[in-house]
Amino acid sequence: MKIRQMIGFSGCVCVMAASLQAADVYRFRGENAQGKFNETGLLKQWPEEGLEPKWTYSELGAGWGSVIKVGDRLYVTCLDKENNRMEAVACLDLDGKMLWQSAFGKIWQQSFQSARTTPTYVDGKLVVMTGSGVIACLDAKEGKKLWDKNLAETYETRFGPWGMAESLVVKDGKVFVTVCGRKALAVALKLEDGSVVWETPSNNDRCAYVSPVFCEDQLILMTAKKVTGVNPATGEVYWDTDYATYARPSRSQGINCNPPIVKGNRFFVSAGYDQGGVMYELLPEKKGVKVLWNSKVLDPHHDGMVEVDGKIYGSSWINNDSGNWICLDWETGKTIYEQPWERRGKGIIIYADGLLYIYEEKRGTIALLKPGETFEVVSRFQIRFGTREHWSHPVISDGILYVRRGNALAAFDIREKK
Repeated sequence: MKIRQMIGFSGCVCVMAASLQAADVYRFRGENAQGKFNETGLLKQWPEEGLEPKWTYSELGAGWGSVIKVGDRLYVTCLDKENNRMEAVACLDLDGKMLWQSAFGKIWQQSFQSARTTPTYVDGKLVVMTGSGVIACLDAKEGKKLWDKNLAETYETRFGPWGMAESLVVKDGKVFVTVCGRKALAVALKLEDGSVVWETPSNNDRCAYVSPVFCEDQLILMTAKKVTGVNPATGEVYWDTDYATYARPSRSQGINCNPPIVKGNRFFVSAGYDQGGVMYELLPEKKGVKVLWNSKVLDPHHDGMVEVDGKIYGSSWINNDSGNWICLDWETGKTIYEQPWERRGKGIIIYADGLLYIYEEKRGTIALLKPGETFEVVSRFQIRFGTREHWSHPVISDGILYVRRGNALAAFDIREKK
């Protein structure tokens, strides 16, 4: 690990020591990976000519991971500048100046050889995983590596075609990892030193590309074809169900990339490739799950979903290049609308301050969308910086929209002007 361009970090010390600000985003897609950002005072309409970035930093190494924002620092994964066979965490200030970059593990060396996960911040530390299954914990102040573990090697991970792409979950001093190995399904590591707290037995399934979520007091894990509920304190498996059976078995690819959407004791699981989605309800006394309904319409590729006022929003998969924008009723699964947009461009969706933000992945169009019974675009503009695919999920924090595309990260001020 090498530290480069270490500048002006004195202002960060007190921020890291204090509790996180309400608007900070310290993990992939925000709290519980639900894609909803706790913001107010945002623009309800953008200028007709679109938004211009406050700044753009165009010298990141390649990657698709999202940015997180903690205090006055931004963190994002990328290929290491000095060795592009290694993944690194880059730290920038809120003006887009690089503070340091720290390499932490070898990349996935088969398909799509770029950084694909998002760092997670907790208690002054960053935890992150490479596509090849190396877990590392870094000091958030300077990027020093505190510990690392090759979990894929230890647990004999059954890789999917694209390696591992799980942005890590941390709670109560434990880092949870779905290792999908011959020796274990999942493990919990002690944040302090990486030692093993618990292991669950293998379910003999291979990796999905999904960050775990919490539903009530259960940790919900996804593998290629299964969904599992686990006790986060002990690793006890409460239940295990074959997701593919209830979605569209004939279309099952075992390629799941979307964190489940959670509300109360229910969670909705969906995947691309025409696999559809399933609404589950937790049974009392941790006895399992009940299938409430399934949908053949909503199946985001790797773009995420959000729930707003009893409706689920996302995009569908027609093929790898196209899809429609979908709204479902949370209670019944009824399709409220199925709308083509931008030449059937599918993409990422997030929510903040009463509006949906959609980011079409082929042409890079970002739009404001009103939640409701119809597909109503309020404003739009096109991302014209960066390289390769528009696959990184945008983030909103303190009135700033952060968009990463390949080697570039940009910040857009979307606050209402006073």
